[in-house]
Amino acid sequence: MSKTAKRSSLVLSKTEPRTLNEYLAAALVPFLEPYSETFLEIQAQFAKTFAAIDDLNRRLKPFLDATLPFLQKLVEDAPAILNDHEKSFLHMADCGWTLPDWIDLRELRTLHLKSPEELDRYFVEGFMANGAENLKELGDTLKGNPGLSQWHLLIDDIIASIEAGRHRVAIPATLTIMDGYLAGALVKASLATPNATSPFKVLKEARWHEDDTFDAVFWRAGVLFLSRVFAHSDFTQQPPTFINRHWILHGRAPVDWTLSDALRLVNSLTTLEFLFVTVGKPKPNSPRWTGGPNDGFTMTRNCNLQSDKVPELMALNRFQCLCVAGDLLSVDRIQQTLRSPL
Repeated sequence: MSKTAKRSSLVLSKTEPRTLNEYLAAALVPFLEPYSETFLEIQAQFAKTFAAIDDLNRRLKPFLDATLPFLQKLVEDAPAILNDHEKSFLHMADCGWTLPDWIDLRELRTLHLKSPEELDRYFVEGFMANGAENLKELGDTLKGNPGLSQWHLLIDDIIASIEAGRHRVAIPATLTIMDGYLAGALVKASLATPNATSPFKVLKEARWHEDDTFDAVFWRAGVLFLSRVFAHSDFTQQPPTFINRHWILHGRAPVDWTLSDALRLVNSLTTLEFLFVTVGKPKPNSPRWTGGPNDGFTMTRNCNLQSDKVPELMALNRFQCLCVAGDLLSVDRIQQTLRSPL
């Protein structure tokens, strides 16, 4: 038998073909025989690929098995943790604060237990510690936002004035940015025209904060905060105790503003960008924050977590996972886990 015949499974015996398949095979063999070595090479490459996949699965299995207890705890504890986070979001907003970038997610779970005065001290220290490191990063973040490009020079002056101890100057300047950004964002969202003079009223009437979805939780906190800043107040009455856009920009408010007042306003600019750009209009089919069949946890809670069930965890909303994981694990433990060899 020839060398080619030995290598190719396509070569038929020398007996006369008797069936239709044998006739077709006999006709095709002369055309396919020159490629037999190529077929063998492809087969060998497939074998190497499958072997590599098997080896990767073998190396990943111990890592996945070690991770599963944490994932199981994440699923079991998630509703309670997220419930505390929602309480903190709303409590912070009612006290005049929105979520800053630097906050520790484990601390977030307990912020709803702090008084307004304690929250003010917590956030002032967080922004001004280490030479106002987080305040400077906030300024860089704001200037990196294309939606705020027309106010970049003013943002520089706002951050510099706060660092220099002239925080009162920053308050009316920040309110003008807030007012302008909110109006422009509503126009882009087709909720208002450029002539609209009451942007917050338009946003509130859109009722994005009333949906029972994950996204709406952020809008509820945002609208609650803005309702404090844009609260209607008659100029014939006593001035509001909380910073008020109408009283300040119309020159009616006493200028007894504090450092915390300036920081809460500047930080809220990143919140507005997050709400309009990242979150956007709540989607009817988006996951709920906690509880119910669409919350992203029900299916995962009910499954028997095994290594081959890990993909089912992808049903969890990414931010939900981040909130829960940040509460259950310290950053050091997460980094240690990621550095562990497979």
